[in-house]
Amino acid sequence: MRRFLIFLAWSGVVGAIIDGAITTYAAWEIVSRDDMGVGLTVDQHLKDHLYFLYWLKDLAYTLMPNGFVDWLFGLPALAYFPVRILINALLGYWMFRWASKLS
Repeated sequence: MRRFLIFLAWSGVVGAIIDGAITTYAAWEIVSRDDMGVGLTVDQHLKDHLYFLYWLKDLAYTLMPNGFVDWLFGLPALAYFPVRILINALLGYWMFRWASKLS
């Protein structure tokens, strides 16, 4: 159980780092291009700039209700990804603490 919790914790930490890179890239795109505003959605960002991750939307449609996926991918990228960073970091921290109590 302890190894599994450590794996989950590191997954959260790595996920937070990746989400931070995605957030930084979205912010850079918004600042560097005149035709793009802060309303850049998660869907637009993935479709136009991170197309190799766009398959995640199909996976989300498989796992979640369609209306929720549409709402989620319609959120502004600069609002969505920082929240993911916070959640991943908190879950990673919590898993590390839980795993340390099992030793």
